[in-house]
Amino acid sequence: MYLNQDFSRRMDGYRPLRYIDVDDPDLAEFPVLGTALASGRGLPLVLVGDEIKSPPAISVYWIEEQLTRLSRVGADGNGGGDN
Repeated sequence: MYLNQDFSRRMDGYRPLRYIDVDDPDLAEFPVLGTALASGRGLPLVLVGDEIKSPPAISVYWIEEQLTRLSRVGADGNGGGDN
């Protein structure tokens, strides 16, 4: 949750990150994550755009890299980097 506050402060209120526990009712807002969790995918599960990722660790640097990759994807869905 600290990351949410930090990014929000650094990005003028924009919230690029939302932390949700596996038993949080807000998980229902992200059915793709709920399905991945129910299928036994390892934690952590991170929804980046339309893709679910399971990084070995989550850091500010990893999050910034994912946001940079998302910003490179054009309106036609082309661009971006590797996973």
